[in-house]
Amino acid sequence: MSRFENLKIKLNAVVCVFADHFCCYISLKKLATYCLMPLTFCIIFTSCEEDKKDFKKQEYKGPISEVYGINMTYSDSARLVVRMTTDVQLTMASEDKIFPKEIRVFFFDKFGNNTTKLRGDSARFIRAKNLYRIMGKVQIDNQVKHEILETPELFWSPETKKIYTDKQVDIKTPDQVLHGMGMDSNQDFTDYTIRKVTGVVSVKSLPQ
Repeated sequence: MSRFENLKIKLNAVVCVFADHFCCYISLKKLATYCLMPLTFCIIFTSCEEDKKDFKKQEYKGPISEVYGINMTYSDSARLVVRMTTDVQLTMASEDKIFPKEIRVFFFDKFGNNTTKLRGDSARFIRAKNLYRIMGKVQIDNQVKHEILETPELFWSPETKKIYTDKQVDIKTPDQVLHGMGMDSNQDFTDYTIRKVTGVVSVKSLPQ
């Protein structure tokens, strides 16, 4: 065998070895790619799940509607019973209504006369209980009996036509001032009961 043929055989052997190593490299590279693909997918999937959690955490909880210049009325057998006014009404997703500004409620007798006025710094209508919670400097003025109630919080139920509170109350009448804790009354404040009387002061004894 000539030297040239020996050299040719050696070159072929080198090429085959190189080809085997190259194929092995390609196979390992593909294997690494295939192994990394599921890992990459898991990372992306986990990232999406985290994004969803963050989105849920940032879910909007503000009002779904805002109405201005509220003038609402309640009627019974086509007769005006209550009129409520306020500047702003915010409706929440729970259907609760928030009144962040001063709220005024006017109660009328069977003849259509405004007998009692109720005001508060703010209020909230709780839809699930059909109940108004009036807050701030709450005041009820019975214009017939000339009696005024003051309390920091009051609940009013249009359904039962009752008002009540478990907070401190001060009631001024033409003759005396009553202090107590808690009160129950009809909504026009003509028939009320103080749960616990803590003091009675005669008007005549008050400084002029």
